Amino acid sequence: MIRMPANPVRVPTHAAVLPPSTAVEAVEVPCEAPCPRAAAIPRRVPDVCPDAGARLALAIARYVAGARATGETDCIEAAFAEAEAALPPESAALLVGALAGLVRALEAHAGRPLAVLPASCCRATADEVALLAHVARARADGAGAAEGRVARTAAAAAALLGPAERPLACGRPS
Repeated sequence: MIRMPANPVRVPTHAAVLPPSTAVEAVEVPCEAPCPRAAAIPRRVPDVCPDAGARLALAIARYVAGARATGETDCIEAAFAEAEAALPPESAALLVGALAGLVRALEAHAGRPLAVLPASCCRATADEVALLAHVARARADGAGAAEGRVARTAAAAAALLGPAERPLACGRPS
């Protein structure tokens, strides 16, 4: 139940307006416009990561996207540490590079930074699900089917991850 402050703020129903800072509790502001968050409700990682390779790809992609968003080199170091914990150092470096290329390609295709959650989060955003779907498709189809920048970089990451243990539940990327 949402409680209104003693003197509720009147706002038009077509725009969301923040309540004054004196309001003690949050106020739900009616809005007729569709909520942009409704289409981006995060899914659970176990639902979109069928195996250890997909979970590794997601964690590394999250670190890389975080590094691109913040400019922090610690995020890249964390990506390498995550990869090196699962793969030999040579393959780990190549996987981080391939996933960095995939993140860049998806950002260029979308025209905006990817929406990502922290590496330890149990949820996945729509952008992360799309990234995983590209990798899963490349893992299933093999490197020979790759066309376009996104597909080629996904194929490079998929070649290092190996074949998927079971298909990704969300299907092919759009």
